[in-house]
Amino acid sequence: MKIGCILVLYNPDIDILEMSISALIDQVDIIYIANNSKPQGKFKFIDHYREKIIYSAMDGNIGIAAAQNEGLKFLISNKYDYVLFMDQDSIAPHNLVQGLLSDLEFLRTKGVNVGAIGPRPINRQDNKAYIGLIKKGKKITDGLTEVSELISSASFIPVPNFEEVGLMDAKLFIDGVDHEWCWRAGYFTKKRFFISENNHLSHQLGEGDRSILFKKVAIPTPFRTFYQYRNYFLLLRRKYVPLYWKISNGFKYFIKMFYYPLCLKPRRQYLKNISNGIYKGIFYSDK
Repeated sequence: MKIGCILVLYNPDIDILEMSISALIDQVDIIYIANNSKPQGKFKFIDHYREKIIYSAMDGNIGIAAAQNEGLKFLISNKYDYVLFMDQDSIAPHNLVQGLLSDLEFLRTKGVNVGAIGPRPINRQDNKAYIGLIKKGKKITDGLTEVSELISSASFIPVPNFEEVGLMDAKLFIDGVDHEWCWRAGYFTKKRFFISENNHLSHQLGEGDRSILFKKVAIPTPFRTFYQYRNYFLLLRRKYVPLYWKISNGFKYFIKMFYYPLCLKPRRQYLKNISNGIYKGIFYSDK
């Protein structure tokens, strides 16, 4: 059995990245690093692990989906069994891979068509679990919750699933990439997705949280707001994207369309990126 990790970089904090790789290196057989940064950084500590790291410099920022696909092509061609996706600023617990693998194998013994499994993400700002407001998931056992989608960070996936479902959608670039793949896999191949409650991962969405209408929400950079709004309209027209997501995100993005430019700096940049995202999303040819 061979397990690979795909780690996409974009201007990472070098100290945190070194801790992240150190925490992963003994849990997997190979770490495929796809570096979207430009100019490329110099990571001298990688030399210590050169037998277990494949380093690939992308041509500038090609997006997380396209970078992940480069890693997936490598794992598929080299007949790896599982892939662990990991963020550059997430530090895995020492037993993360073994815990996720154990739960996945348990589900398979029950005849479950597993698409992916991931740990329960924990908000590192307040140390509280991230749980969906609308879709909280369905408890299967004390340690497993079935959900309709997973975030990419620390998701653990059988590599053959990508040969069956397809790779990540590079057109989305960054926002919604992980959820879209889960929805596509669930709709077309009836795969199911799970959170392992016994495995946790410290995580932070966006640039941190703020309260909007008495609810904490993750604040994106102005750069990312363009893709949030553009991709909303791209995904809105796809039949396999859940109706609850289309409605709930339409409501949230409508509120944020006013909140971001009025309450966050740089206000003009938020307004410009949101407007461009809406325009590009409506008139984008998704062919």
